[in-house]
Amino acid sequence: MYDNPLTPALSDLMKACQKFKTTESKVLAVHLNKSPATVRTEFQRAMALMNVNSRYAALKTAEENGWLEVSSKKH
Repeated sequence: MYDNPLTPALSDLMKACQKFKTTESKVLAVHLNKSPATVRTEFQRAMALMNVNSRYAALKTAEENGWLEVSSKKH
């Protein structure tokens, strides 16, 4: 497992993909209360951070590295 490079916003986006079982910008934008353009930009950032070429690959990378798991640590 690698250190999580995702910002809170990118992590929320990936978690929304899991929850709603989609990578569609318009659908996610409604659920995240963001514009579709913002969701597209966040996907671009996530894909660049993970060095992948698709939204699905970004989601799988985040899942496989455990970056979307709820932390049990208390701050």
